[in-house]
Amino acid sequence: MDDLNSIVSAVTRTTFLILSALFFGWAFFPDYRSDISGVILGLAVGLVYTRFLSMKVRGLAEYVVSQQEGRFSFGFLTRICLVLLVIMVAVKVEQVSVLGVVIGLFVPQLLTIPISIVIGARNKS
Repeated sequence: MDDLNSIVSAVTRTTFLILSALFFGWAFFPDYRSDISGVILGLAVGLVYTRFLSMKVRGLAEYVVSQQEGRFSFGFLTRICLVLLVIMVAVKVEQVSVLGVVIGLFVPQLLTIPISIVIGARNKS
C-alpha cells in the first residue's frame, strides 16, 4: 500500500510541474490560450479523478482485509459525472478547447504507468 501512496504523490507532483509549465505557456503564448486552458482544466480534473480512484482502491484493500459482508463501490458514476461536467464546461465556454480537456484528462492516468515502473525498479534494487 505504501507503493500506491508514493505513486499517487509522484503523479501529483509531476502533474503540478506540468500545470506550472502550462500556466507559463498560457501567459507567454496568447494565440494558444484556448488549447492550453483546456489542457489545464483537463489536468486538474484528471488529477482529482486519479486521486479519487486511488482513495477507492485503498478502501477496497481495507474492505478485503476486514472481510466484511456487503458491497463495495469504486465510485464509477461519480468519476463519470466529474468527466462529463468538465466536458460540458468546455463545450459551453468558448475560451476552453474540448480537445485540450480530453487530452488533459488522460495525462495523469498515463503518468501512473512510467512512474510506477520507476518506483517499482527503485524499490526492487
